[in-house]
Amino acid sequence: MTNKTIDVRLADGAKTKTVPTVWNGQHLAVHRPLNRNEPDGLSKERRYWSVSHKATGYLAGPSLNAAQRDVIALAKLWDQAFASVTAAGDAKAWRWRDQWRDDLHRVGYGKPLVGPRQITPLERLESAGTAAEVTAAVRAAMGYETATDDEAAEPFPAHETMPADRIRTGSDSWPEILWRGQWWPVPTFGDVEAWALDSVAETPDGRTVEPDHPEAWTRILGVI
Repeated sequence: MTNKTIDVRLADGAKTKTVPTVWNGQHLAVHRPLNRNEPDGLSKERRYWSVSHKATGYLAGPSLNAAQRDVIALAKLWDQAFASVTAAGDAKAWRWRDQWRDDLHRVGYGKPLVGPRQITPLERLESAGTAAEVTAAVRAAMGYETATDDEAAEPFPAHETMPADRIRTGSDSWPEILWRGQWWPVPTFGDVEAWALDSVAETPDGRTVEPDHPEAWTRILGVI
């Protein structure tokens, strides 16, 4: 759809500007980003587009550095999903908020779009951009449910994996295990969980090793 316009809200939110669109659907429209320094108020940069929500006039996300056809494909894929975001609605409660944000990231990097559906663990891993997101995606792919904050702060249940003669309760009521002739405080459940799902772990004496190293906590405690 071409040769149509959309009323886009300006920075103060009170006023709107009518701008031409390169695609105009039922709920979304694709147009050039606003630029007050240009005579017509629109950016002239190549591969630079905005997607706006028609009912509110607000941008549906940051301006995108992507090919026009790819941004239009994104808007077409998501057009109907934006029907539930009304002029008086609150997008913070929108069920597809995280998936939409993920597809905005994908179109900018030329990755395949997912659309308004639950993302699979492998797609989540593909979208991960930080170490924390990669770890969370790996856990999801494994079907692992991350420990709560309270659970993570508890000592690892070493009594379930260690011989009775190699575990005791320390003076501060924290469990200790016998290793190399010395008693060492058992790490927290959260620490062991992180090591088991990461590429590095620690030994009781503080060295950094791989999780399957014979002296890693993860091996000593029988996790790996």
